[in-house]
Amino acid sequence: MKKVIGITGGIATGKSVVTSYLRAHGYDVIDADAVVRELQEVGGALYIAIRDTFGQAYFLENGALDRAKFGALIFSDPVAREKLSAVQDNIIRTELLRRCETSSSQLVFMDIPLLFERDYTGFDETWLVYAPQEFQLKRLMKRNGLSEKEALLRIKAQMPIDEKRSLATRIIENCDTIEVLENQLASLISEI
Repeated sequence: MKKVIGITGGIATGKSVVTSYLRAHGYDVIDADAVVRELQEVGGALYIAIRDTFGQAYFLENGALDRAKFGALIFSDPVAREKLSAVQDNIIRTELLRRCETSSSQLVFMDIPLLFERDYTGFDETWLVYAPQEFQLKRLMKRNGLSEKEALLRIKAQMPIDEKRSLATRIIENCDTIEVLENQLASLISEI
């Protein structure tokens, strides 16, 4: 029987490091952000939905979505963020479910940043990649070259990481070295 584990966290908590480890060890990881980017490509289902909902102002001359401009809108305007969620939610859920069902692996990990915020269900377990907000802030500013204000807007656009902590089946602490993180992952995998 297929086992499905939902992985979530907050922005800059280290989900990418966790999923890279899982992939490197041969596990099937479905990345919701990558699926969204695919669906946002010219002609994709989300591309069409975004264009129809928000208009041409968020698209480049070559027709591609202007990710920087659109991201600035979504992370600064809660009304626009909710509007986007309403438009894209069913499209994303349908595609994620399709990919999970067609996976030949008996253990599938689904990396879904908004797993709790959007009430995704159907997992055998949910794993939270956890780092305190001060770690998130420093990592995000460094990684994306953002000001503290810009980074905080992105962090605040998500459910507080400590609230997510109370909802997860298992917690992956990511406040130490990569080696410590990888040891945690090896231990979690051996338990399932």
